[in-house]
Amino acid sequence: MANSLKLIVGLFFAFFVIIFSIMTSLSILKDEAIDNYLTISKLNAKSFSKELNQDLTNMELTILNLEDFLQTTKDYSNIENKLFEIIQDYPQIRSINILENSRIIYSSNSYNSGLFLPNQNFYPKPIFDDNILKISTPWIGRDFVSGSDVYVNEENIKANEQSFIPISKNIEIDNKVYQVIINLNTDYFKDRFFSNIASGEIIFEILRLDGILLLSTNKNHKIGKRIKKSDLLKVAIEKNQYTGIEVIDNNKYIVTYILTNNYPISLVVKLDYEKSLSSWNKRQYNFFVVTTIIVVLSILIALFFFYLYNRKKEEEIKQERAQVQEQEKFKLLFQDSHFLATVIDSNGHILEMNNIALDFLGENLKSIHKKKFWDLKCWIGSDKSAIKNKIKNFTERKYQDELIVLNKDKEKRIIEFTLSSINNAEERLLVAIGLDITLKKEKENKLKQAYTVFSNTRDGIMITNSNTVILDVNRAFEKITGYKKEDILNKKVNVLKSNTHTKEFYSKMWKSILDKGFWEGEITNKKSDGTNFIEWLTINAIRNENNEVVNYIGVFSDITEQKLREKLLKEKDYALFQQSKMAAMGEMIGNIAHQWRQPLSVISTAATGIMVQKNIGVSVEEDEIKSLNAINNSAQFLSQTIEDFRSFLKLDKEVQLFNIDRTIHDALDLSSINRKNKNISIDCEIEENLEVYGVKNEFIQVMMNILKNAEDALDKQEEEKLILINSFLDGQKVVIKIMDNAGGIDSKIISRIFEPYFTTKHQSQGTGIGLYMSQEIIRNHMKGKLYVENYSYTYKDNNYTGACFIIELPFK
Repeated sequence: MANSLKLIVGLFFAFFVIIFSIMTSLSILKDEAIDNYLTISKLNAKSFSKELNQDLTNMELTILNLEDFLQTTKDYSNIENKLFEIIQDYPQIRSINILENSRIIYSSNSYNSGLFLPNQNFYPKPIFDDNILKISTPWIGRDFVSGSDVYVNEENIKANEQSFIPISKNIEIDNKVYQVIINLNTDYFKDRFFSNIASGEIIFEILRLDGILLLSTNKNHKIGKRIKKSDLLKVAIEKNQYTGIEVIDNNKYIVTYILTNNYPISLVVKLDYEKSLSSWNKRQYNFFVVTTIIVVLSILIALFFFYLYNRKKEEEIKQERAQVQEQEKFKLLFQDSHFLATVIDSNGHILEMNNIALDFLGENLKSIHKKKFWDLKCWIGSDKSAIKNKIKNFTERKYQDELIVLNKDKEKRIIEFTLSSINNAEERLLVAIGLDITLKKEKENKLKQAYTVFSNTRDGIMITNSNTVILDVNRAFEKITGYKKEDILNKKVNVLKSNTHTKEFYSKMWKSILDKGFWEGEITNKKSDGTNFIEWLTINAIRNENNEVVNYIGVFSDITEQKLREKLLKEKDYALFQQSKMAAMGEMIGNIAHQWRQPLSVISTAATGIMVQKNIGVSVEEDEIKSLNAINNSAQFLSQTIEDFRSFLKLDKEVQLFNIDRTIHDALDLSSINRKNKNISIDCEIEENLEVYGVKNEFIQVMMNILKNAEDALDKQEEEKLILINSFLDGQKVVIKIMDNAGGIDSKIISRIFEPYFTTKHQSQGTGIGLYMSQEIIRNHMKGKLYVENYSYTYKDNNYTGACFIIELPFK
């Protein structure tokens, strides 16, 4: 009885110990099963993420190669044939399209040519560099010709409906920017996912970082739908990848999110939690049934231990199978990986090298057989000995470094190099992994260059958020405004506002920014010390994919000193102009006095004659009428002279269209050049109906100044004095030449005659500002040219030499 009781107690004790052990083992094994599925999810995600990243890199390299081709070739007739040749090697491409101003001008699919694509919905939106690879939402149809204007924007593509994903990058040809769009074949990626997955419980999805679902192997998931970002996805965006358990649409999944290295997309791998563990749950249930039968039937402990032995044996077999599967997966990942991978023994001999590495080095399996890793031709300088020492004395778990190596074409490439150890059953092995990061480094350098330009440009730059709170400024901003960066950050831009401008001014400015996306103009702002400064400011609004303003960028230059110089220059020009006007008035008064002498003499003689005839009583009515007519004619002449003088001295500056022919004759009438005692012959050859825009009186003043200089030069010679005036149309400009025969201008001073206050005359004869003001009027007021040359010419079979003043004015 005691033995039976002991046996019963022993059986119960053994039963509870075994049950407890089984429950503990089941819990551990379940956790291990979950860990295995997490690992499977992570490995699948890494594998396909590398493939997807390499595909996108190949697309970007294709665009860059296309840019090189277009820059070197001048024959654009075969561009579409070239595009068609390219896509023959890429089944993942539907078509390659080149766009100018959103219109397709070349395409590998001729039906796409000429299509206008105004709404392309690419992501991300660049701020500094527009030359990045961007990804659109899926488009319905096989290609643009069947899906133009039908891109998916938070819409749903029906199950089994054809779609494609456009990717875009800008290229520059002959200083002109074109857009290259490659349409990705979504069916290719779906087929590749399905052909590589072993279980139907695995779901693959490609997600754009703004939440748009680009691709899914689950027919129930709607392509193009905006997915709400989960906590796992947010963590993955921060850490580039993350694996965990997540509840989606009331279903529990083992999910891995992994971001591609260089592009704004994430690969998602989902395993149905319940389906994945269904076989485990079923075995767990069967085990409990067996255990219950054992308890009920009081199976002998020996049979129970035998059962445990068999159970353990089965677990070992499963583990061995799992190890074999893991080895096969490792081999698959080793060969299909986009990394440069090599397995090395402890002595440095190369045991295995994947195809990517062989192609990069230009080697084959035969050439690397028994070769030592450091004897490869890719190493440069001291790197060879450093790698040799590192392998021979490797004691770490992992070693990482960036190395510059040579590829098969002897091109230098930057490699992210990792050396890790793995324990084999027979010996300790090393795995060398290399990732070509040359393009990544180039992009980083471009970003550094952009920031260097931002920091060191002489123009002030300010970046704000949508609420005009200052986020960043450059050193030029600090220098111009006096504000330190740390003092101005997180403050609103109205800290710079002066009280110079009205509310209407700022209202118009912001209306232009919001309507047009930019504003530029002159504005007065306030420095940190309270003083005002004038700046030329350009403000641009930066919008996101939803057309919402996220930033404002202001670029400005301090033009305070420039405005002050302009003001002083205007004051100086005004003073010179007034001085020139007074000089012209003095000459005009002399001309009037000369022209009045003869009419006044006629009036005096006629009046005196009438009085004498009256006094002596011999007055004849006919003679009186003749004398009175002479007096009237002379008075009319005097009145017309006064009108001409008043017309010339008008202060208005009305720009009008005037006739060159009549204006030149008006200048001759007003000048002293026609006096008989001057003995100057004037010959005019003026083309009729030539009209120009300007202030007529200012042009008359120019002509009078030039004629006065010619008159002064001719005063010194006693022989024949000659002035020739010639005007004609030359293309779109009117040319006026005023030539004399005074022998020309001394070559030592001819380059200085248009300088202010430069004169060769006595101070009583001139101020030296006439020609200076003439050039200012022609150049600044009439947008023309005035210059002088010494000129030899033939006139009436005689040869002459003199100065030739040339005026060129734009024809009406």
